[in-house]
Amino acid sequence: MQITFSILTLLFIVVSVALVLIVLVQRPQGGGLTGAFGGGGGTDTAFGGRTGDALTVATIVAFTIYLLIAIALNITSNQMINASAEPAASTAATTETPAPAPTPSPAPASQPAATLTPEEIKGLISDTEPPAANAPVTTEPAPAPAPAPAPTTPPTGGG
Repeated sequence: MQITFSILTLLFIVVSVALVLIVLVQRPQGGGLTGAFGGGGGTDTAFGGRTGDALTVATIVAFTIYLLIAIALNITSNQMINASAEPAASTAATTETPAPAPTPSPAPASQPAATLTPEEIKGLISDTEPPAANAPVTTEPAPAPAPAPAPTTPPTGGG
């Protein structure tokens, strides 16, 4: 599928350049403003006086090929998108959905709810959290910082 898309893209570019060149070589049919003011140019074209007919046919043929390749590129692109989306959809459909987590049962009405202090909550949380992977595990408390030294000279009075 990828090879077909690449070949069609290359053909599309070649036909696009050919179409631009064919249109640029044509002489204008109406003559534009030069015909209105008496100028006429006549048959002074690169391919002679009857090139309008041949270039018109070439333009129509190039444009038809251009449209057909554009449609083929669109169809090929959609097939590539659908083909890449199908495996993801089929694997998503075959995976099992996880079972819902069990809901905790409420405390019986006969027992009062326990009230914990903030210190007890912090202790429970720190007991359940695992230490960081690269942090050293220590059982000793950190040393307390040393107290700030007291000033040795009394403040001087300004009076």
